[in-house]
Amino acid sequence: MGRLAHERTGYQMGEEVVVHNYPVCGGTAESCVAHYRDVFGLMGRVSLRNAATVADDYFSALLAIGRRARIQRNEYFLVNARHSRSALAVIDLATRVFKAKPIAMSDDARRAELCADLGAVVCKSGCCCLPYKLRKISGRAEARVIIETEGGGPCLRNAAKCLEYDGLVAVLGSARNKQSLDFSYLPADCTVFTAAAEHYKIADTVVYREIMQHVLDLKSEYAIRPRISAIFGLHRVNDAFDYYAMVPSGKVLIDMKNRDRLTLHDEPWTPNN
Repeated sequence: MGRLAHERTGYQMGEEVVVHNYPVCGGTAESCVAHYRDVFGLMGRVSLRNAATVADDYFSALLAIGRRARIQRNEYFLVNARHSRSALAVIDLATRVFKAKPIAMSDDARRAELCADLGAVVCKSGCCCLPYKLRKISGRAEARVIIETEGGGPCLRNAAKCLEYDGLVAVLGSARNKQSLDFSYLPADCTVFTAAAEHYKIADTVVYREIMQHVLDLKSEYAIRPRISAIFGLHRVNDAFDYYAMVPSGKVLIDMKNRDRLTLHDEPWTPNN
């Protein structure tokens, strides 16, 4: 630990911390150089495993529905929950912290089960009568907020029919990394924004650190319950990427110490080799 980092943070050598170094250095590096503003101390009740689980997805989720959309208690909103892990973080925060009522759109039975377990109302993403379904669930055929995690496509096209005047569309998860997004079918009066930690690291460091620390505090208070689907050792990192692409559930972690580890919490899975 450098002198400047010690002076600015107060952290000590050997102290357990979580580093949110994306996108500078991947999480599978055995060692990395990190800026002190990306280092966060851990409360006694937050393990390194849980800290790694919430650092990115929950940051974007809290930024989107808390700071930007300001989701209200008992408010219904739509979430594209087809594949993204960010959708699970949004639902978890919305139901347990904001006491809101997310409606998860997914055609996958397993994903639907996970979303329902977190407290969301689930409907099929390809449903052609979504406004009718929404009215039946919430009493209104429109929603003020849509959380998009896939980067457009039929699901968002369908949800756009339910976006109210001057509504909000938040782009999270894998959707924010896509180079070309087609939002041409969205209403002209809506606002589209991206919730990304890497932007706030530079644009507003104070907000970045406040939100990240808030996420860690919520975990220490057991206010959220991030889901870990599997843990792979470093020597199985290729298998981890295959699993992440094939199994649409929770977070996949890399164990840097137990390098041959294979712990599956969800569906059985067999590596290709």
